[in-house]
Amino acid sequence: MSVFTLSVTDADLDPNGPPFSYDIIAGLNNDFYVDGTGVIRSAASRHLKDEYHLTVRVFDNGTPALYSDVDVTVLVVERSNAPPVITPLSTTVTVSGDDVFPGGIIGRVSASDSDATDHLVFAIVNDEDRRLFDIDAVNGTLRAVQDLDVGDYTVNVSVTDGQFTRYADARLSVEGVSEDATESAVVVRLDSLTPEEFVGHHMMSFVLELQTQLHVRNSAIKVSPSSSFVHCYLQH
Repeated sequence: MSVFTLSVTDADLDPNGPPFSYDIIAGLNNDFYVDGTGVIRSAASRHLKDEYHLTVRVFDNGTPALYSDVDVTVLVVERSNAPPVITPLSTTVTVSGDDVFPGGIIGRVSASDSDATDHLVFAIVNDEDRRLFDIDAVNGTLRAVQDLDVGDYTVNVSVTDGQFTRYADARLSVEGVSEDATESAVVVRLDSLTPEEFVGHHMMSFVLELQTQLHVRNSAIKVSPSSSFVHCYLQH
């Protein structure tokens, strides 16, 4: 099994440059070897350590041969055994009247993986969706990068652990509110809380608390976070 290929350059012309020859001069314990093309390969069917430190010496074809040394760290990561689990996202943003949503954080696509060493990477699948939306590859935060008209949007999102890939839809509804609701809107300032944190972790509980205190249906409350403020609308 190949680990990676060394990249070697030499300012000398033939015959004093390539072909190069390689040797592991430190860290050699029969777990790895380097072939004549500069590819470091695994020589063991199973590795007992998670990390190996090698020193590779590269010789040119000159007479006498000159050489350079390079230190190489090999990390052994267990192959993924289970696919990631991705949770669909569904959210609503509210704009006044016929205004557009000016872009910004929509929410966070959540995913988990039972393999502790796996690193998950998020991406938007369709090129058309990437014109309007962007997703943080590391934490799954979804953002609108252009103005969005009132309407419904569906973004197909993927998450991969390097071996398995799973998909889910992120659904966004941009809703307009009436002029009456706009005039009676309540503006709440977010103190020490970013819009990303509010949308991702607090917005649902915030709406449920308003519903309880005002004795109205959940669908009657429209919340639109922007900058460091939250605009709350009550539709009759």
